[in-house]
Amino acid sequence: MTYKIKTSTTLKLIGLLAIVIFIVSSCIPGTDKWKEEVKLSNGRVIVIERELVLESGGDEWASNSSGSKPKEDRLKFTNPDKPGEIIEWHSMKISPQRWPEVPLILDITSNKITVFASVFALGGCNIYTKYIYQNGIWIEEKLPSTFEAHATNLYIFQNEGLSYINLNKKRENISDSGSKHFAQVGPTNPDCSHR
Repeated sequence: MTYKIKTSTTLKLIGLLAIVIFIVSSCIPGTDKWKEEVKLSNGRVIVIERELVLESGGDEWASNSSGSKPKEDRLKFTNPDKPGEIIEWHSMKISPQRWPEVPLILDITSNKITVFASVFALGGCNIYTKYIYQNGIWIEEKLPSTFEAHATNLYIFQNEGLSYINLNKKRENISDSGSKHFAQVGPTNPDCSHR
């Protein structure tokens, strides 16, 4: 009789422990990774690796009940002009609301690898940043208040559980009504300091 009580109690404890571990692990932020096709302005298509690092928070938004939010966005790819060179970019700026900048464009223009990113400020103000890859580091190039508009070519927002995002899926994402605000970079870089 004693043996059955111990076994029953042990099984209950194991079951309770399994439930606690499941609940705790579902609240721990992690990363969202995928591969993505990117069409450069010269028509060439490359495949890059994306990683969205998540952290606790974000459940203040009704649309985000997961309890996590983006902490950092990362791009990793092989230099199309130097096949042995791996290049990595990660978000460097944080909005006043503690959200990382979002990469919108990866391109090669005038033999320079370029990333355009945006930090979203309250009131619908997108602040654009341009980064140029030179001598193994990313250098921010100040954008003027007006500049040539560029179409977004990176997947916007968090991945939907896909391991590979092709150009068609990306077109759907950019044409989505919630993403239209990010469909292009420019032609203006607003002054959001008054907001």
